[in-house]
Amino acid sequence: MGRTGAPIHVIVYDPKTETGRQELAERAAHVHADMIIESVKKLNCPSEQKGRLLNSVIKAASVQEEL
Repeated sequence: MGRTGAPIHVIVYDPKTETGRQELAERAAHVHADMIIESVKKLNCPSEQKGRLLNSVIKAASVQEEL
């Protein structure tokens, strides 16, 4: 999944409230999750293997969350 062209610069203003920070974190998490799912869908391997890979990613993320 290579990217071509000039880099994209994004400016994100830090939310001022705890609710705003939580919403930004949740939105970023959803974007990351969608990106992972789409990347796994594109892999050239059986669906069973894709499922195991996604489960491994979820498990690894859960362990990181506990730390």
